[in-house]
Amino acid sequence: MKLLRALYPERVICVACGRPSDGEFLCSKCEEELAALRLDSPGQHAAYHYDGVAKKLVHHLKYDCLTASATVLAREISRCAVQLHLSPDTVVTWVTMPDLRRKMRGIDHGRVLAQAVALRLGLPARQLLIRSGKHPLRTQRGSSKAKRLRNLVGMFSPVEEMPKYVLLVDDVTTTGATMETCCACLRRAGAQVTHLAATKVV
Repeated sequence: MKLLRALYPERVICVACGRPSDGEFLCSKCEEELAALRLDSPGQHAAYHYDGVAKKLVHHLKYDCLTASATVLAREISRCAVQLHLSPDTVVTWVTMPDLRRKMRGIDHGRVLAQAVALRLGLPARQLLIRSGKHPLRTQRGSSKAKRLRNLVGMFSPVEEMPKYVLLVDDVTTTGATMETCCACLRRAGAQVTHLAATKVV
């Protein structure tokens, strides 16, 4: 797949599977599968089930630095955001990645995804959360919500100039602990926060 992407420009092969895509980011098969993964239930705060093509897109963004995946995921996140009737003064932000992990992966995928969503919505994107350097570089994968919340204590702080309305965007939500922690931090700084994830583990 990586060799194919190096040989072909965007919209020639499918972002998810590498098959010919007829001038689109996704081939017709992957587009159909992605549509079937939509989470349309109210209160889900996520665009897709974390499965199949949606999971591949997140993986390609996080680990392969394939920014076209963010463009695809942003379509549905933006559609969900429009339904929430956001204020035109809303600022889009993301869950800040540890500096070491960003250097290891090559990009801050959260920033890339948030910027793609902001572009579609015609809103500004800004970093509004600062991550503490006190915490070790660890993954939350496999932890309970209670343990995740304990791990996140004191991890984030807000920037000094906080906008009134904020849309927090993330790639995956599992227990919701990270979203809750970040939203609470932003709210303590005076923001009214709406949050959306690209995918949800359900």
